[in-house]
Amino acid sequence: MALMLDWRGTPITHRAHVLFPRKWGRSAHSTEMVEGVVRSFSPTGRITVDVLRTSRPRETGGTGRARYAVPAHSVTVVPAPAGLRTGDDPGHAAPSPAPPDATLELLTVDGTQYGPYPGQPTTASRSAYGTYLFTGETAQRIVEDLHRDNCGLTAAFECDGALTFTWDATYRDKPGAERATPDAQGRYAIGGLWPWDTWPETGEATPQP
Repeated sequence: MALMLDWRGTPITHRAHVLFPRKWGRSAHSTEMVEGVVRSFSPTGRITVDVLRTSRPRETGGTGRARYAVPAHSVTVVPAPAGLRTGDDPGHAAPSPAPPDATLELLTVDGTQYGPYPGQPTTASRSAYGTYLFTGETAQRIVEDLHRDNCGLTAAFECDGALTFTWDATYRDKPGAERATPDAQGRYAIGGLWPWDTWPETGEATPQP
């Protein structure tokens, strides 16, 4: 089978991380962005993608279908999110170093007034479900704010310093957990569990390490 390419001409490999748009309603504006991992290829030029998350909010908090078959030319190959393994254990997060030129950004959870959380991006590209590196103190604040909401997602620090996020079927289609282990600088890679937004530039807060 010939090598498949995304719309930019980037080769698509097995277990590559991709984004693609998908219409889900009758309205021209009813389009969601789907994020997933390439599972297999077909002779007709389509690829099968295991869904990690989508941009469309759902009452259950899940992503709907867990797998889509889409034309190869409709996807964009992107770097896998730092902190998310795409092997046999997607529930385990392992921190990755941030790009050398990454600067701290002030973040909030989309649709809330929580924060600001100073975080360091782990990739050059930005997305609402991207992964950021946070100090232990900031991670503790994130956990405290998370527990204000009865959304089916909770988190707790373990005795070895790891931070484990746990959710039930009210937050996603299926219960699960994700574990973030602090890196050599004590930073936690957190992302992919809710959409981030940029903290409003009010001049009241300045990113601190």
